Amino acid sequence: MLPVLFSETIIETPTYFLLYLSAFFFGILLLSRLARSKSLSPVLAIDLGILLFISGFLGARLFHIFFEAFDYYLENPLAVLYFWQGGFVLYGGVLASVPVAIFVLKRRGQDLWTWADLLVTSFFLGLGIGRLGCLSAGCCYGSVTDWWWGIIFRKPEAAAPSHLVLHPTQILESLFAFGLCLTLIIWGRRTNLKPGFLALVGGGSYAVFRFFLEFLRGDKDRGLYLQDSISTSQIISILALATIVYLFWARLYKRGGWR
Repeated sequence: MLPVLFSETIIETPTYFLLYLSAFFFGILLLSRLARSKSLSPVLAIDLGILLFISGFLGARLFHIFFEAFDYYLENPLAVLYFWQGGFVLYGGVLASVPVAIFVLKRRGQDLWTWADLLVTSFFLGLGIGRLGCLSAGCCYGSVTDWWWGIIFRKPEAAAPSHLVLHPTQILESLFAFGLCLTLIIWGRRTNLKPGFLALVGGGSYAVFRFFLEFLRGDKDRGLYLQDSISTSQIISILALATIVYLFWARLYKRGGWR
């Protein structure tokens, strides 16, 4: 699509990296506004957002290095530092950020479930923007299709194969994330929802969506197993959904309800 902005100038900028940073900026901004609306500290929201940006960045990068392209980085160790060229795995960032969030919020004496609702809502805004970055760079591309919604990458710098009609996986995930973010914001205005409901519904919805979206992906280097029948992200989606279902059951039906 548009891998580079202001090409052949002194301010040449990878579009992916710019949108990646924008995703965190607007996600943190939304988190701050949501915190204020719940009479929580917007300053804590910003501090937490910055810490999650750092941990998510490192986790997403390391997950890519070790699970998607270990041999490449073993042969080109300096390429580990070329983060502006892309090479991040969403679930790796999430797995790294969750324990950081829990640690910080417990240290500050905050209610984990209340903040989880706000964090998950903000996360989907960032994800929607971030996947537009993937679209610009051509990463996370779809498989070849003859469906009406197919897209074609024409720039040779793009990670996706050129001049083939592909499933618009980046656009689908971006639209889903924006829609889910808006839905959670609207639901969050209701006062009768118990803390944690939005986080669990949002996380579970994404796990299901991501599992099926993987069948439309065409980038084989993302980690495939069992004769390419299941991907790393699908395995994580299954585990995440099982955990969310258990937490939902525990919050709803165990003695004491949504304590």
